[in-house]
Amino acid sequence: DVNFSPYTSLVGTATFGTLDLSDLEENVRGSLRLRQRVGLNQLTLEYSYRDRLFNGTLGFQNVQSSLGAVFASPNIPLGTSGINFNYQLSAQLINANTDREDLLDPPLERRNSRVSLGRFQASAGLTRAFLLWAAPPLPPTAEAGLRYSPTPVVPNVVAVVGLRGTSAYYTSEETQSSLTAFASLQGQFGRFSRNFLDYTRFNVTYSNAFIDGESPFRFDRIADPEVLSFGLLQQIYGPIRAGFQTSISLQENEDFDTTFFLEYSRRTYSIILRINPDREVGSLGIRINDFNWTNPPEPFSGSPQ
Repeated sequence: DVNFSPYTSLVGTATFGTLDLSDLEENVRGSLRLRQRVGLNQLTLEYSYRDRLFNGTLGFQNVQSSLGAVFASPNIPLGTSGINFNYQLSAQLINANTDREDLLDPPLERRNSRVSLGRFQASAGLTRAFLLWAAPPLPPTAEAGLRYSPTPVVPNVVAVVGLRGTSAYYTSEETQSSLTAFASLQGQFGRFSRNFLDYTRFNVTYSNAFIDGESPFRFDRIADPEVLSFGLLQQIYGPIRAGFQTSISLQENEDFDTTFFLEYSRRTYSIILRINPDREVGSLGIRINDFNWTNPPEPFSGSPQ
């Protein structure tokens, strides 16, 4: 990462699938992003090589290369209504897999199933959160609210509703447009201070998309218009919590993207083990929390991971 100024940064990543450099083209993935603040918005110029994206029940899809620009806004409050608005515009030249025979070379001349197309996309969304219930946290002391967490847990229940419209035009003269509505209920009970079953966090989200057209690519094709997602994180004993997060395609009647969590949490640090069989990945993370005991930080929000 390179920061040229408070408003400009360059971020690059590279991963190698093998130490054998003889077939480097097929074993390296990378990306380069130049980010520039424009007012409150962000302009990103980006290039990615052999990106691997997860697209619901379609699974992982490879994008051989992508070059373009993305202009994104922050969340913009609409007066005092409590509604947040955001938008994103992008233009990219993409080389990726397709299952459209009419876009590919004849079978005898075909070396792969990739096609290069330009994509111009616009997206805008509205969200509104409703606090349904909240309870006061415990005092920020080592024996009470800070026994197992860096900040006192605030029990709460929140409902969130939203609407997002997205439209994409491809230089193959095709379009894919969607209008997605979602409703979510999330919250947490307990204060994570006692030894046994003193913390439960949950989230349930239902989304439904109305679709017009279909992407010629597989990586951004909307294959799961109706999805139910839910998750749970539960204290087992002391600093140990376990949980899961999953999604179900109601149209295909198939679950996908299930992640299991096991966490050991203390005020100053936590160790988190994550395993996702669908993506065939796992991780072991160590998080170091704020060591400041004098000024209590903001209450733990309890947002779903």
